Amino acid sequence: MSLRMPSTFAHAGTAGRLVVVAAGVVLLGTGLGACGSSGGSPGAASTVRADVPADARTQQIAEVEFARQCSVGTQSFPKEADIDADLAKRLATAGVSHLEWKQWHDSLAVSPQLVTQFAEVGKHGCQKT
Repeated sequence: MSLRMPSTFAHAGTAGRLVVVAAGVVLLGTGLGACGSSGGSPGAASTVRADVPADARTQQIAEVEFARQCSVGTQSFPKEADIDADLAKRLATAGVSHLEWKQWHDSLAVSPQLVTQFAEVGKHGCQKT
């Protein structure tokens, strides 16, 4: 299965587009959550909770993820492992562990508060570089 993001994703400026993107993240997160994750430590299981409150820490994770998604159209990864390395670098720079990111990512599928927070982080769209 191939997922192709429309070119307008990188410049999504309207709330409607962002809601669609956030919904896509939720659907993608649901599908990926069943497959496990690459790049995490073996045996590091993620606990998916529907009652995850949106707070300053989840805001920080949402900002890292949104910036990462915005850069997708401008980066090239010769090997799949490079994608994981890019994520690891972004998380380390922000002081976020991979497990924290994975738990946040998995919880997006079931936590309306996190989806709303993620949509708010990206409501102005990606910054043009």
